[in-house]
Amino acid sequence: MSEIDHGARARLDYIEKQLEALFPGRYVPFAVAGADEMPPGVVELVRAGKTIAAIQEYRSATGAGLAEAKLAVESIR
Repeated sequence: MSEIDHGARARLDYIEKQLEALFPGRYVPFAVAGADEMPPGVVELVRAGKTIAAIQEYRSATGAGLAEAKLAVESIR
């Protein structure tokens, strides 16, 4: 990892900690929220406007609870 990448990662980590403190239980970290990290099919369902189906797919694939799945899916809209 380059010095620039390391600095950017450190800043992102700091920002995420601050956001988690501001929104306890509601903040979804960037790594979780990124579409690249979504189970196959979830992004396609969201893009098709099938939010409820996307939440169900996310829960099925990850074992997440309803609230966590809803936050994760809403973060990629």
